[in-house]
Amino acid sequence: MGVAVSNPTADPANVVQALVYTLLDVFDATRDLYRTLQNKEKRDYEQALRSKGYSGSRRIELIDDDEAAGDESIVFDKAAVTREFEIGFQDIGAQFAVGDVVSQTSLQSQIITLQSVLVTTFLYGPTSPDPISHHLASLIAASRAAGTASVDILAGQHHRQRAFLNHPPLAAASPSPPYPVTVVPTTSAISTAVVAHREGSRPRSTVATTPTTADLASRPKLIRSDTESTAHSVPTSYATQSTPHTLYCLYALDLQRHPSQALASSIASSSSPYCPYCRRVLHLSPGKSWEIIKDDDGVERCFRIQNRFVVKCHRESVDGGYSCVLCSRSATCDTVCGDVKALIRHVWLDHGIGEFELEEDIVEVVEPVIQRRRRDSALSLPESRSKNSRRSASLGPSRGRGRRIEREVEMLEIRSPSGRKHDMG
Repeated sequence: MGVAVSNPTADPANVVQALVYTLLDVFDATRDLYRTLQNKEKRDYEQALRSKGYSGSRRIELIDDDEAAGDESIVFDKAAVTREFEIGFQDIGAQFAVGDVVSQTSLQSQIITLQSVLVTTFLYGPTSPDPISHHLASLIAASRAAGTASVDILAGQHHRQRAFLNHPPLAAASPSPPYPVTVVPTTSAISTAVVAHREGSRPRSTVATTPTTADLASRPKLIRSDTESTAHSVPTSYATQSTPHTLYCLYALDLQRHPSQALASSIASSSSPYCPYCRRVLHLSPGKSWEIIKDDDGVERCFRIQNRFVVKCHRESVDGGYSCVLCSRSATCDTVCGDVKALIRHVWLDHGIGEFELEEDIVEVVEPVIQRRRRDSALSLPESRSKNSRRSASLGPSRGRGRRIEREVEMLEIRSPSGRKHDMG
């Protein structure tokens, strides 16, 4: 009888390495249970033959071609995971043993899934009406699935960390001091079509880390939604973070560095937009956007926040979220929002018109054009609502009583003086 050899103990700081060792132990336990069930199957078969009158003095040998194949399959699954970890560790170094949040949670999921099959088979297998061969097949399938998925997880982490080493973010050259990270509560909001406007002469405003009482009193009062979370400020040093890209996905960084780069087809033309790099689903509606209304010395000005702005704010993390690029540029704080609505609300409340005019993905609405288009548009407000479209709306004080305006449109057509028609979507 073989003696089980436990895997070495990993440093608690090396999360991925510890999870890999735990998974290898689960593979060993799966193999032990597989052998136990095989022996029981042989005994049951021998007893069945004896009960049918087979001579007890004769030796019975059960030859099963699948016996060695099943046992070796589990061994190969374990070896494949071990080899993939060694390849990544030799190339990346200690950072690979630490891993990132994506690989850490994914490996935990594989461990839990394989352990669930293992425990279920051990507890309920003896009393189950299914034959032992069924339980053996379940163990082999679970082991193969966990091994294949874990190899893919480690390979994905290897790819991400190698890409980070080859193309580090621009901010990595000059590490900044620790930032206070603000988690912004969520609320509802929506959009319309616009005409771009740029005016670089206005001063750019920044987010105040400690707003005064007058600032707080001047902000519009919004109804708190069920999805809101409490705002906290937690000091976090991104310069010393072990996991790369804690603020933005690599694709979001590319959009920030290249203002003329268009959105990928997976975002611009997909019914379920997702990031082409991190594969995260982005809760956007192609052809729609967000409109906010800001007061400029008694004059209300409307700005449209395009989908490209939201995409270049998204993060590559398990909990998702969006980091505000306007805050990152101010070098005073970084704001992390839970969802798109929270990001739009934060931009509306905490940033000024000067920043909007310097942002290429925030354009100004020409109000007279919007009013004329509403009269000429074939799409009425009830028709828009009938489509259950709740992603496009306006945030801002109303003209008369300071209440929030909500509008919904699918698309607006803006006509130039020459009579030509332009679609702004």
